[in-house]
Order: sequence, then C-alpha cells, then structure tokens
Amino acid sequence: MESREHLIAWLNDAYAMEQALEETLERHAKDAEGDDPEVHDRITRHIEETRGQAQTVRGCIESLGGQVSGAKSSFANMFGAMQGMANKPLKDTMVKNALADYAAEHFEIASYRALIEGARHLGEDTVADQLTGILRQEEEMARFLEEKLPAAVRDSLAQG
Repeated sequence: MESREHLIAWLNDAYAMEQALEETLERHAKDAEGDDPEVHDRITRHIEETRGQAQTVRGCIESLGGQVSGAKSSFANMFGAMQGMANKPLKDTMVKNALADYAAEHFEIASYRALIEGARHLGEDTVADQLTGILRQEEEMARFLEEKLPAAVRDSLAQG
C-alpha cells in the first residue's frame, strides 16, 4: 500500500470514528438533559460539530481520490464497546459518560494530530489545514469535559 492509500485508510477510520461518536453523543446529551443543562447544550453543539467533522473528513478522502468506506473501523468498534460500559442507568451515569467522552476526545486529538502529520508529510497542506480545524474543536471539547468532571464526581457522590 502506498503512502497516499495509507492516509486515505486512516481518514476512513476517522470518518467511521466520527459517525460512531455521533450516536454516543446523542445518548449522552439525552442523559444530561435533566441533570446539567450546560453539559446538555455543549454536547448538543458538539454533535453538530461532529457531523461537520465527518463531512470535512469525507471531503478530505475524496480530495485525495479515495472513497468513503461503509465498513466500521476497528476504532468505531472500540468506541462502541467503551460506550457500552458507560450507558447503564445508574446514579453515576454522568461521571461514566464524562470519563468515556473525555477519553474519546483525547483519542480523537491523537488521531487528528497523526493525520495532520501524515497529510503534511505527503504535501497535502489543504487536507492538513482542514484537519487542524477539527483538532481545535476536539481540544475545546476536551477542555470543557475536563472542567466539568470534578462537579460530576461530586454530584454523583452527593447522591449516595
């Protein structure tokens, strides 16, 4: 497999990852609806960002001459398994959701940093610039989750 094909395959993984995370975020937004309106609103906004990110990644794949794969990537399967642990209706649902989302955001950050490096290495600066925009959104969401995690833990413990 040549380098360009590797990058396209990795972008397909990122596309599948974004699609899998959209479903998870929708569940987490619903979980937060009555408990924390600020978290609900931010997750809802991130769902829209995630949809846009998927479309950006699709555009990057197509601009490189690739096609979007319909198959779920191993990343998407991993996220599905990770999210399954966090979706039990317990008093600590918000904490588990926050942990899963925080981990997912950092995985996305690492993935996009690698993709940006790959695109730059291949001279695909336009693709790298588009992915950098996604990276910034993921970093912003990770910071938000990091700020909200302590309160989620305290609230869960206060519920007994």
